[in-house]
Amino acid sequence: MVRYSFGKRLTRLSDGERREGDDACITVMTLEEFREAKETYLHRKVLVHSMENIHYCKAEAYGGCTMGTFMIPNKNNLLGEKFSFGFYVTDSELILLDEGDMLTEIIRRMEDIASKEGTAHAHAGEERAKEKGTPAAPAEFLILLMDYLIRNDVLFLQKYEAKLEDMEDELLDHQPKNFYETVIVSRKELLALHTYYEQLISLGEELESNDNHLFSEGECAGFGMFASRASRLHDHVEMLREYVFQIREMYQSQIASNQNQIMSWLTVVTTIFLPLSLLVGWYGMNFANMPELRWKYGYAGMILLSIVIVAFEIWFFKKKKIL
Repeated sequence: MVRYSFGKRLTRLSDGERREGDDACITVMTLEEFREAKETYLHRKVLVHSMENIHYCKAEAYGGCTMGTFMIPNKNNLLGEKFSFGFYVTDSELILLDEGDMLTEIIRRMEDIASKEGTAHAHAGEERAKEKGTPAAPAEFLILLMDYLIRNDVLFLQKYEAKLEDMEDELLDHQPKNFYETVIVSRKELLALHTYYEQLISLGEELESNDNHLFSEGECAGFGMFASRASRLHDHVEMLREYVFQIREMYQSQIASNQNQIMSWLTVVTTIFLPLSLLVGWYGMNFANMPELRWKYGYAGMILLSIVIVAFEIWFFKKKKIL
């Protein structure tokens, strides 16, 4: 279990250390620690059940608390194992449930940013304290965490778009091996991102709706802004999916064009040798009264006739721009 104090900045607390004044309490713990915690958490069993079967991002509002889960794809392997965690937020505490060290590492990086550059909360929180005299709320850190999770996603999608452009250029240059398999993988990866951002939009809108009146107007606005960012990312992914579809259509068009070209060549070759096949079949009958069979120059004449026929057909096809 790791505890943090969140006020003007994010500060990690040592064992037994208490947070300062009105700072919000942020706690990172495992599911087992949450299940066995001595504190009485409302609707604890609901979150425990959700954590045991995490399949997507969601948020649910209950009396006195809001809880939910995150299922985040690995940007380095979109089709691989996903990173998941749960959250439980009240008006005084935010609990994050993580079975690994990923979330702790994310919060550590957020702590470094807060200590070096400050956070949006560090400025907005001071102004809010001056105007309203209200303490820091756990929901504010949840908003910062959610924003942090997608902060570099625009750059990631831009790099993915550049990757698709390279695929298109390669396809225009030549037909690479296993290209169709590459397109299928890209389509599956973008489908995973499409589903992920769609879930984030629903999660942000659910938190913004504030059905249990747990959040302030500013916090609801923060969740709404998160939903808007997720919506823009969702639209970007939708555009990339269309791009992949166009690349696939281009590849299929090239395959069809090559097949048509091969069939065209086969048709021309068949047409050229069709008259020769007629001659072979005709003189293969060997009737007794066929004068060419006893003609001294019959064999040479047949060769010459065949050459003339082939030459005429080639000239004709070139004139018609078939060859």
